Amino acid sequence: MRSLFLMDEQAGLLTLKDKLLYVLVVIFFVTFYPSHIPSVNVVAVVLLSLYCFFIYGSFREKWQLLRQRKEVVAMAVFYLLHIVSSLCSKNVAEGFSWTVMRMPLFVFPVSMGFVYIKQPLKERILFAYAVITTITILFCFIWGIVASVVNDDIAFLYNDNLTIAIDKQSIYIALLANVAIFSFVYLLYIKSPLVAKKGLVYAGLFILLMAIFFLASRIALITLLSSAVCAAVWYIVHKRKLKLLGWVGAGIVTIVVLLITVFPKTWNRFQELGFTHYEYAHKGEESHFDMPVTADQWNGANIRLAVWHCGWALVKQHPVFGVQLGDKVNLLMESYKARQFDFAYDTRRNMHNNYLDILLAFGFTGLLLFLWGFLFEPLRQCIRHKDFFGVFVIAAFMLSFIPETYFDRSMGNMVFAFFISFIVSYRKPVAIGA
Repeated sequence: MRSLFLMDEQAGLLTLKDKLLYVLVVIFFVTFYPSHIPSVNVVAVVLLSLYCFFIYGSFREKWQLLRQRKEVVAMAVFYLLHIVSSLCSKNVAEGFSWTVMRMPLFVFPVSMGFVYIKQPLKERILFAYAVITTITILFCFIWGIVASVVNDDIAFLYNDNLTIAIDKQSIYIALLANVAIFSFVYLLYIKSPLVAKKGLVYAGLFILLMAIFFLASRIALITLLSSAVCAAVWYIVHKRKLKLLGWVGAGIVTIVVLLITVFPKTWNRFQELGFTHYEYAHKGEESHFDMPVTADQWNGANIRLAVWHCGWALVKQHPVFGVQLGDKVNLLMESYKARQFDFAYDTRRNMHNNYLDILLAFGFTGLLLFLWGFLFEPLRQCIRHKDFFGVFVIAAFMLSFIPETYFDRSMGNMVFAFFISFIVSYRKPVAIGA
């Protein structure tokens, strides 16, 4: 743990500016999870961004980086599209409320996107993030265990109940736990000196893995399993150890059996996928991980299918430039009401799909700009530079955007913008020496 406080020998590889940047990033991480200090986290973001833009690196270097990182320009233009769309909306105030919430989509790219973070600092940031996330989840487990004992109900350890202590939705914490797992595995793979005490790292990985199961996020579990399979297949092919394929298959079977037998409440979430039929006017109750799944319920699968159908109908009416940011919610509510979809109307359900939400607000023009700037070009560069950590993180976000509208939550905007910008920041430029 000495490395967290820059008290290890490897800290000597960092310059004073590197150390200050590291401290600001750690402050951002530490203030991110607690629910009662959002204003402190905003201050941390502002300080980190100002430091990156004005102090860390010369403006000449930033200009050289800008010429090589065209995706940063696309990110900035995508955010500026929010301002234009808000001004073109009937409900201008509503549009600018979304624009303010999504400000991290501009702030992080134009600050971290203009700096070059070298390998020693990159490793230290990833290690700090993974440790802080693990400690946060451990705190949630302790809180959940105490609540379960006091209330004599094991359900306090599952899904959103597990993260109630930090007032965060479980699906977002599950994604962050996956990123922490990727961080630890990456540091172990490159044999970073920061993970010399492997026992503690393996303990952290165990806590994170258990969290994925207890948080009961379907997409997080699918992401983790898919990542493990892809990594194993790559390793087998690269090392030509085909006999390991059997072990991979056995591991997958073991995980499925474990999920069904040891985590029945988590498996309950997957059973919802078998009930996809819906009728808009149906008045059934919403299923929950702690109750049997039946065909007469609204569940995570059929709710999304019904909402997506309403959203797509609006997209087809405004395919090029969308309905504008300030009007998307009102028009979606009107679509619910017209179909007597009272369940979604009364609960003001959002799109539950980040791609479809962007399509609705900005049309295919905005979606293509977003996809190229934030996902496809960074992913292409990661593949080109064999940055497997970046590949897995971007892929995790791409999958997570399918069932949730990340840009409708401050937390979603913050984590996505930070990690994409961070991945861009440590890509070694051609014109600047290491």
